[in-house]
Amino acid sequence: MKTSTDLLACCGLYCGDCGGYSGEIAEKAKALIKTIKKFKFELTVKNMFTEQIKDYDEFFKNLEFVSGLKCPQTCRERKIGSTDCKIRECCFGKGFFACYECKIFETCEKLEVMKELYKDSCIQNLQAIKEMGLENWIENGKRLWFGSEMDK
Repeated sequence: MKTSTDLLACCGLYCGDCGGYSGEIAEKAKALIKTIKKFKFELTVKNMFTEQIKDYDEFFKNLEFVSGLKCPQTCRERKIGSTDCKIRECCFGKGFFACYECKIFETCEKLEVMKELYKDSCIQNLQAIKEMGLENWIENGKRLWFGSEMDK
């Protein structure tokens, strides 16, 4: 059984807040597919919304793809070498639970790859964990994702 600390990725993101890990995004996409089929929405689109949805088949194919997106494991559960995550390899290689234990995490080049998508969320989360302690941060901290607070 996973504890709340097991849901922390080495980089400072929290899998417990992720729609991919929880499966919520995939489940909502599956429900939308079911509704679209029930109402034969393809016919409506092809007769009324050709300007708005120019390629319905591509739209539906992408929706089916999204309906299958669910992380089967957390970052922490994956076997070493099963992903190309340099952050995780470095962290585990140094014997750390997560990057907040490293003296250079705030300037680490390996964490730079996260900035394009997550802005400074990883660094801010790691700083908060270092200050508050991991369990306190999980229970009471402001967890960031894409630069905004996630609902608890």
